[in-house]
Amino acid sequence: MDGMHGAHLEALGLDPRAVSAYRWLVGHPEWTVDELAGHLAMNTAAADRVLAQLLELGLVRPDGAGGGREVVDPRVGLPALAARLDIDLAHRRERLEQGRLAIADLVAGLGAERPAHGANLADVCWGAHEVVRRISRLASAASSEVVAMCTPRAALVEAIVQIRRPEGVCCRLAVASAEHPDPARERWWRNVAEGGAQVRVGVVPTSALIVDSTTVALPISDSANGATVGLATLRLPSAVIAVVELFERVWGDSVPLAGTAEAQESGLTARERDLLDLLLAGTTDESAAYRLGISVRTVRRMVSGLMNRLGARSRFEAGARAAERGWLHVPVASR
Repeated sequence: MDGMHGAHLEALGLDPRAVSAYRWLVGHPEWTVDELAGHLAMNTAAADRVLAQLLELGLVRPDGAGGGREVVDPRVGLPALAARLDIDLAHRRERLEQGRLAIADLVAGLGAERPAHGANLADVCWGAHEVVRRISRLASAASSEVVAMCTPRAALVEAIVQIRRPEGVCCRLAVASAEHPDPARERWWRNVAEGGAQVRVGVVPTSALIVDSTTVALPISDSANGATVGLATLRLPSAVIAVVELFERVWGDSVPLAGTAEAQESGLTARERDLLDLLLAGTTDESAAYRLGISVRTVRRMVSGLMNRLGARSRFEAGARAAERGWLHVPVASR
């Protein structure tokens, strides 16, 4: 599980430290946390976090007999993990495909030919310069709210960054998670957030601009190379409702851009924040109760509430999501 194989396992949620830990544990399942930490050249707390990650991935499981742990055979654990991720990915793809199909139905036929005369309820402009001008004009005419979804490649990205919305108009932007670090793009979104907009990061199926929930602008792409060649502006109520519903679904599944005001305004109590720190470290309920000076039952009730608020399916995922939102005392990079 080293080298090339280790790099490929990152796609399954195993970072390099977890890969190394799993490899050592497969050969030495009897090792204590201290022994594992020594071989991985890390402190005990870091080793605890790695073990918690392996536990959540199903590669290590509790041994009910003696309160220890059982290391799952890679020939069983890794295929099972891949299968679970396949199922999750299939569900997400289905949701995104439904969104794409809805958008495709709305703009079907608009990109085939340039219409001689633009209709009142739907019109198209062509060319990158015209796309930017149209978006700027639509945003400047907003009276209540401008919202947008942005995929990395769409020309909408550059246009959104340049938007100057009227005073008192709210702005929400859902931007696609980058596959690779992109400092320039991140600076763009931080500048937008510093200008008063709410920016969230997540899975974005398509690009769209929505103004006052009455007008929608959708990029038209060249089928050959994917480049944005035009912009369809729609005011049909059915079209607007469909895109607004897609945006709200994307917005609800996204997380605030790290370091922004929304990410820092978690509304957590000091005790809830301490508990999330402990969850991310893989601390047991009993240990968390002792450290916080509360009962185990209270810990479990708080954990359940936090998981619901974060939309997490596991304790480790709850801690990770809280870290992504900037809710924890410990920076994300320390995981």
